[in-house]
Amino acid sequence: MQTQGMPPQAMPGQSAPAQSGSISPEMRQDIETGLRYPLPADFMSRAAQTLQALQAANIRPPNSTQLSLRATIAQIASIPGVPEILNAHGFTPETFLMGMTAFGMTLAATNGQALPAGLPAPNPANVTLFHAHPDQVTTLMQAMGAPPGQN
Repeated sequence: MQTQGMPPQAMPGQSAPAQSGSISPEMRQDIETGLRYPLPADFMSRAAQTLQALQAANIRPPNSTQLSLRATIAQIASIPGVPEILNAHGFTPETFLMGMTAFGMTLAATNGQALPAGLPAPNPANVTLFHAHPDQVTTLMQAMGAPPGQN
């Protein structure tokens, strides 16, 4: 992962929805977990502030695109300074990564990206949250380094 906004493609499972071919059982499980994970109502604003704090501290987590969620959570927890910044914004390494994964998976699914066959739809409450707060979706995407207009 990189904090150059931690782009969606740097989150576990983020490259998988674009692939319709074979994904490992572990990756499928991670994608399903991300699709089902419930985002707290204030997630997007806190996550954007957290990413800004990580960037301000010049913390650049390593690339984790090929790691499982569990391995990525452990990796993030081991980076000096990250747990403290996450805690200051009300996150643990697990809740932050799970939230970012759910955000990315919901964003992909609501933007029409085809998910591999057999995967569940995103958590309906997350979709409702996205529709209720499009400005927060955009703000978090910008904090992640995604160009405006991609929501």
